[in-house]
Amino acid sequence: MELVALGLTVLVRFLGLGALVYVLVQGENIDWRSWWPGDDDDGPDEPAPLGPPPMPDSAPSRARLREPGRLADAYPPPPRRPAHAPAPVRERDPA
Repeated sequence: MELVALGLTVLVRFLGLGALVYVLVQGENIDWRSWWPGDDDDGPDEPAPLGPPPMPDSAPSRARLREPGRLADAYPPPPRRPAHAPAPVRERDPA
């Protein structure tokens, strides 16, 4: 079984090497653009029309990343935790 797996591996490697050599030798005669369907040879696509926001409660962001400044400056800092009340002082019992 291992021999069949090794044989298939070697066969695939030789097929890949043969394809690579063929492309290197015939490279100037191959039209690379014909390999991929849907090339944009017919011109640019039209942009999609703008519609309503995807969610009814959506709104634009308060921070614009195109403007100079930090993102953290656009939002207020989170509230701090309130200070804890001091622990009651234990009264000492006379010995």
